[in-house]
Amino acid sequence: MSVQNQLEAIVAKVLEEHPGIFLVESIHGKQTHEFIIDGDEPLGIYDISAIGRSINHFADEAMPEENYTLDVGSPGADSDIKLLRQYPKHVGREFSIILKDDTELTGKLLSVTGETLSIEHFENPKPKRHEKPVAKDINYNDIKKANIILSFK
Repeated sequence: MSVQNQLEAIVAKVLEEHPGIFLVESIHGKQTHEFIIDGDEPLGIYDISAIGRSINHFADEAMPEENYTLDVGSPGADSDIKLLRQYPKHVGREFSIILKDDTELTGKLLSVTGETLSIEHFENPKPKRHEKPVAKDINYNDIKKANIILSFK
């Protein structure tokens, strides 16, 4: 079994012990292996560090002779939202969304029900003062790319 496959299995095993935390993506190079994890609730540095140490411990036991670098982290603030499971904790936040038909939306995530996201947005990209936002339901599978718009208020 390759180092990549062994690490994938170890990460899956460790994350089973943390039901609110899940793998978003894994990135593998020749000797570098990066695992991006997220949680149903915001993750702290201590959560990420503890999971990283646990993965390292099991990997060192399973592959003592292998030479590799292992990194465990969380998505950056400007990272794309990749999984449906990532959306619920961001209800109330502003998003920039590009649909598969290349329609662009900017609006507030109101709710997530099943695979449907409800977004409050302005139909006109430059709304007038009197215009009110409208709610639009979007199927998760229709999203090409989505990012949280960071607010520094």
